[in-house]
Amino acid sequence: MTTVTSVLVPSLQDLEETISDFRDASFQSCESVLERLIYQLDEEPMSGFLAAVLPAPIFSEWFGKTQGSVGSMVGSGVLEWPVDRSERVAMQIALVRAIASKQVRFLDFVHQFYYSGRNLSDHVEAFAAKLLEPLLRDMKRLTESRAVPPVLFEAMGNLPPSGDALLDSMLRDACLKFKDPAPKARAEATEKLWDAWERLKSVEVQGNKKLSVIRLLDRASPDPAFRTYLEAEAKTLTEIGNAFHIRHFETDKISLAQPEQFDYLFHRLYALMHFLLFSRQRGDDA
Repeated sequence: MTTVTSVLVPSLQDLEETISDFRDASFQSCESVLERLIYQLDEEPMSGFLAAVLPAPIFSEWFGKTQGSVGSMVGSGVLEWPVDRSERVAMQIALVRAIASKQVRFLDFVHQFYYSGRNLSDHVEAFAAKLLEPLLRDMKRLTESRAVPPVLFEAMGNLPPSGDALLDSMLRDACLKFKDPAPKARAEATEKLWDAWERLKSVEVQGNKKLSVIRLLDRASPDPAFRTYLEAEAKTLTEIGNAFHIRHFETDKISLAQPEQFDYLFHRLYALMHFLLFSRQRGDDA
């Protein structure tokens, strides 16, 4: 797992427990456990994470080719999984989904590919050991592959104290969530960063946010041309927070559908706040 405690951890634990239940299930009831597994994969935050990292599998083509490898002997079929981890996970989930929905008969499948003798419970164990366990292992590996751009990652956790304990706490929470592989957590991180932005705009002059923003920008840049740019950027980011589903969720607000949109907005606002906070520190140290 990642060094960050991901919101995906409970989902992964649920999947692990379901696979354990599958192993303990009778042959007659094991398919119902697979239905539960699919239900868990389709629940947030796991579903959003998988949608972000997995390609769309061409299952029917792959399975048709796989069926062609089945000979006259039971267990003679060959499963040629994709080499790429994300493609392999996508295909394995598609197979489990096909079995859970009865599109592929479980008994036929294990006879063709995982034959373990006459004891039906051995087929259940073989399916768990050869497919479900590797699937879960690869999913865990995928949660570790969430890359935060190095420059941004180095800046996180190195912000100077603002002098406002609540603001510092909000920033730490936003950064922690942004490092999470789950898109849902990164959306929450963006919301928290915008809340921190509103807090930062009020720290210079208590009770007068407009004057506080002016002083914050003045301290950041004595150069008029650059200050004009900063003011425009601060205004734009405030408008974005008010117009999109970031801090406000009224029906007239605009939804953000893609994880990359949240990532972009987080990067943009974090860069501004990083600059403003370091500018404040330099002014205090001068």
